[in-house]
Amino acid sequence: MKKYSKLLKQFLCLCTATMCSAAFAQDWPSRAVTIVVPFAAAGPTDFIARILAEPLSKELGQPVIVANRPGASGTIGVHGVKESTPDGYTLVHTTIAAQALNPVLYPDWKVVPQKDFALVGTTATLPNILVVSPELGVSSLDELIKLAKSKDGELTYATFGVGTSPHILGMLLQKSAGFKAISVPYKGSAPALLAVLGGQIGFSFDNITTSSPQIKAGKIKGLAIAAPNRSKILPDIPTLAEQGLSGFDLSFGFTLSAPAGVPQDVLDKLQKAFQKVVQSPAYAEALQSRGAEPLLVKSADLPAYIKQADDRWLQVADELNLKADRK
Repeated sequence: MKKYSKLLKQFLCLCTATMCSAAFAQDWPSRAVTIVVPFAAAGPTDFIARILAEPLSKELGQPVIVANRPGASGTIGVHGVKESTPDGYTLVHTTIAAQALNPVLYPDWKVVPQKDFALVGTTATLPNILVVSPELGVSSLDELIKLAKSKDGELTYATFGVGTSPHILGMLLQKSAGFKAISVPYKGSAPALLAVLGGQIGFSFDNITTSSPQIKAGKIKGLAIAAPNRSKILPDIPTLAEQGLSGFDLSFGFTLSAPAGVPQDVLDKLQKAFQKVVQSPAYAEALQSRGAEPLLVKSADLPAYIKQADDRWLQVADELNLKADRK
């Protein structure tokens, strides 16, 4: 009799939990949703999240707030979301590369993206551009390479931390062109670009969105696009491949994720609203006006797409022997 009583209690608990979950999902969202950006404001991870936030808010019927929590190559903000309550109210917008590489670069970092997060979707992709300060005295990629070789390892380049796109592209450039340079980490695109503008840094691979206005104003020089094709917003700047350097056609994409354990009904509602936004012409136009493009992947295809992207980034990390700075 006690055995049956115990089974009945377990059954009732299961039913109660199921009903509570269904009721929660039905009411969700009943308050504001926060998108955490683990990099500084004004960079690509930030502006893409802000372009997404307004139409997503309209679809969900609640405010969508963007909160910047930069530091340690994006690990601080990501870890904070991982530890948050998995109720669909706290999300993280970050790069595919960072999610793939940080667990490898930071063994003590207790985050496994495939297990600790539920993917909502892919948001955008955009190219990076090799930029220098006019004070550096170079006007072409060849001149930069010659200067770097003459400096014998003293030239500096700005990154957002180990494993971020400027760091990876900077290392690829050194490997391809045969010179050494010193990486200097910043908390995001905006402070890194300020260092280039101020002549404190030799060069950087910055995203095209934040760099293009400064290039057009003559405050910095764009030497090469790190993408298969030229950019529509800076058509006069050649690609690295056009200038004889291959292997820079890496896709720098971004994802939106929720903590693992978010109720499936909530995730379904979130993904449905998300897909409606990213497939809209208005969203595409907003991205394209800043040099980015929508990265459209169906919800059912997300795991396979991310797995393929992760494998590519891990291959690059292995080829470059990427390691986190140890202090």
